[in-house]
Amino acid sequence: MTPERVRVTISLTRELATAIDGLVDGVRIRNRSHAIETLITDNLELSHVRQAVILAGGDEALERLPAIRQTLQLLQRYGIFEVTVAVGYLGPKIREELGNGEEYGVSLSYSESQLGTGGALLQLRSKLKRTFLAINVTHPLNFDLLNLLKFHRQHDPWVTVASRSIRELCGIYVIEPRLLAQIPAGFCTLEETVFDQAAAHGKLLTYPIPSEQSL
Repeated sequence: MTPERVRVTISLTRELATAIDGLVDGVRIRNRSHAIETLITDNLELSHVRQAVILAGGDEALERLPAIRQTLQLLQRYGIFEVTVAVGYLGPKIREELGNGEEYGVSLSYSESQLGTGGALLQLRSKLKRTFLAINVTHPLNFDLLNLLKFHRQHDPWVTVASRSIRELCGIYVIEPRLLAQIPAGFCTLEETVFDQAAAHGKLLTYPIPSEQSL
């Protein structure tokens, strides 16, 4: 069924109208009205997600710092400023390297856990009340978060896993808070335990990333 459309009249400055008209290419953006609609839709997709958790535990956490730094820049670019770094025993060194996030234009806090990627999120359950990102990357990436978020909202799963391969146990995860109810107490990994539970309920989606967009 085609969504019902309504007519809305707005006034814009000439400069803003000119900038919007510059988006019209006749292919992806058909006209000025379509450009405005696209901008509003994109902004609503991004406003739905305000928090991210970077999973940075394990023995190789320091080796992953270049990927984490680029991830912080990526999040800042998409307006996701509230970031928690979940660390393990290398936490003090990671804090020293990343600081409070000011260098990257985000606000960084830290959470320490020895309970795996699932346990680390369960520990943060009280502050993860809306859709959020969990990021477990090993290499720097250049990724279109907006398309991922659109895909997630269109299908409404508990989690969307963006990865080259779920077997690689790394990627960007768009997570609904209700997934956290599937995490048992104690040591637990998202990739080997929780995602299986979501898949069993038909609530896990995968979002393939081309190989050139490294994870």
